[in-house]
Amino acid sequence: MTTTLDDSFFAPAPSRFDTDVFVRPKRRPSEAPKLGVVYNPRATANVGRAPLRAIGTPCVAPTTHAELVDALRELADREVDTVVVSGGDGTVRDVLSAIPSAYAGMPEPAIAVLPAGRTDLIAGDIGAQAREDELARLLAATRDRTLRTHLRPVFRIEDVIAPNGEVRTVRGMLFGALAFEVATRIGQGEIHATGASHGKAVTMTVLKTLENLFLRGDPDALRRGRPVGMRVNGRPDVAGPDAMRSLLLVSGLRGDIVLDRSPFWGPALPHEVRYLEVSAPTSGIVRAFGALMARRPWLAGDAWRSGAASSIELAMDRPFVVDGEIFEPQAGRPVRLVSDGPTRFVAPA
Repeated sequence: MTTTLDDSFFAPAPSRFDTDVFVRPKRRPSEAPKLGVVYNPRATANVGRAPLRAIGTPCVAPTTHAELVDALRELADREVDTVVVSGGDGTVRDVLSAIPSAYAGMPEPAIAVLPAGRTDLIAGDIGAQAREDELARLLAATRDRTLRTHLRPVFRIEDVIAPNGEVRTVRGMLFGALAFEVATRIGQGEIHATGASHGKAVTMTVLKTLENLFLRGDPDALRRGRPVGMRVNGRPDVAGPDAMRSLLLVSGLRGDIVLDRSPFWGPALPHEVRYLEVSAPTSGIVRAFGALMARRPWLAGDAWRSGAASSIELAMDRPFVVDGEIFEPQAGRPVRLVSDGPTRFVAPA
């Protein structure tokens, strides 16, 4: 595969990081949080700009996944307990994926985000703003003890194939397959080529996907779907192992992610991710779109089902998307998403 994003770290971490264990002293609860910045120079808004600097706040600027692990290890050695990510959703995903290795033997840090990508869904979900003074606001809120805390479940998928062909474990916030994977390719190709980003890019991608469905003969066979077996919390799929589906979404985000709307409905525990699955052959697309716009997605129809889970297993041979980047399953192995429980995200009040 060749699909990559400009706000991701590409090279896999060396395997030696998987077995090293480091025990570091823990900070006392009475101490103020200590911040450190991970600055991605490839993120859209960071290209050509110098890394962020603030007195007393370390800043690292890795350019590969291996450098990212080393950089996070450096922050852990300096007892940084709040990692500030300057980048897009892909950068946040890479930081989340590298933290278990870098912070082995000590509590995982909280995550703050300085949005600098093309979509920044994670930043928007926790209320982070794309402002020149966002780091200063974050530092001030840390000193004043006015940081807002948002708990979000992060999912983990082990042994998947990254775009460079390496097998790795990825942790993230938004998983999508089938129609979502096709829409991601459209967005990264035709839409991003126009320079559109954030909400405008999402809107254009949705409209282009609908155009393909209704005006161009559905060239990607989205309405016909693909066979995907699904187990939720270990329960067998009532539709059978060869059930046809056209869309799968799984997310730890709690806010609006599609056209300023949430596609999920129903309750979810703090450690659970939410999911949406759409049966195929898909009908009622116009009705479902209208229900989403009316903020009543549960009225979409019987083919559209949403729920919450701590684990989801998918028997599929199709590529899938994690926070904007396309991965592949290993042949003959299910894709298993497991919630790692709530992670602390923080933002200025």
